[in-house]
Amino acid sequence: MHDLLVTLLTLVPLDATPAATGIQDPVSPTGQGNGFAASILGGFFGLGLIVLAAVLISMKPKRRDPRDNPPPRPRPR
Repeated sequence: MHDLLVTLLTLVPLDATPAATGIQDPVSPTGQGNGFAASILGGFFGLGLIVLAAVLISMKPKRRDPRDNPPPRPRPR
């Protein structure tokens, strides 16, 4: 099965990305940035969400200490 999949993938040509027509400026002609700083901040935000999810998933529930329970009341006679 593996050989068949590898053979089929070698026969199917992969599309290459289009060649760049010219050198792109780091800032767009309209004067707005290309979003590099936003992508960095978004990466940190995403990483923070992943770390927060990992911490919340790894937390274990607290078990009650049996010594914290008050002693039972005596039964009336």
